[in-house]
Amino acid sequence: MKIIRGFNLAVNTNKRIAVKWIRDKAKSAYEKDTHCYICKTTSELELHHLHSITWLLESWALKNSIDISTDEAVLAIRDQFISEHHVEIYELVYTLCNRHHVQLHGIYGKSPSPSSVTKQKRWIELQQEKHSSGESNFRGSSYGSYFSQFLGGTDGIRKDS
Repeated sequence: MKIIRGFNLAVNTNKRIAVKWIRDKAKSAYEKDTHCYICKTTSELELHHLHSITWLLESWALKNSIDISTDEAVLAIRDQFISEHHVEIYELVYTLCNRHHVQLHGIYGKSPSPSSVTKQKRWIELQQEKHSSGESNFRGSSYGSYFSQFLGGTDGIRKDS
């Protein structure tokens, strides 16, 4: 216990965020594609999970009354969690360039809710269709400011700039 201004507080024994232990183990088996699903660039590639691992872990732990408040507790259940969520962790994923990954999380948040899975997939497919048809105004993998075109910027992210 730690005493601060007369209050007894439990000391947080978790040295890392629980989900990082899960990601560390799962990463060794990730199979990223060689290009962004949307724009086909081959640089700055990242793996996007349609199902947030954070949401999956927290809801699974709650449903099963499993304590994930310490590093030891998370390490003890890590293999079981990964096994039970194999499809969400390894199959329901997209390889995206950093720019598209940042855009997606800008819309759906850092840890998108489970109710957004269909919307995320639809957004990814729509962006890919736009890019394939030439409708997309963006190129390259660096994420720039959309508003720069109005401010006279020349960061080269828009074809019509």
